[in-house]
Amino acid sequence: MIKGSCLCGKVRFEISGTPSSLSYCHCSRCRKAAGVFSAVVIGKADDFHLRSGDDVIGRYSGPDSKFERCFCKECGTSLGDMSSGSIYVVAASALDDDPKIRPSLHIHTASKPDWYEITDELRKFEGDYIADQ
Repeated sequence: MIKGSCLCGKVRFEISGTPSSLSYCHCSRCRKAAGVFSAVVIGKADDFHLRSGDDVIGRYSGPDSKFERCFCKECGTSLGDMSSGSIYVVAASALDDDPKIRPSLHIHTASKPDWYEITDELRKFEGDYIADQ
């Protein structure tokens, strides 16, 4: 079981099972929320369990976005997209435990800023990459 929470502790969640990937996302939403990129864990929606804080989770979905940006309305912690159909996409910064996997790819590299250069050897995808769910 992987536990996670926001900074103030009002939002708490658990992930059962091992996430399918730990990725660096360069989409414009992640860049605006976290900087140059955001580390996200992705897995089966059935493995994500919100334990507390549904009442303090703010949600933002842009007009052309299939993902919803979730955050704690009390402390501002970015939580990722905790319910995206068959998968969850959770900000790795909100994890309290080691997910037991390491970053394996960069996604949405077509959206990265021109001034940022990816210098590691991880796989790169211009758009989405959803591992076998």
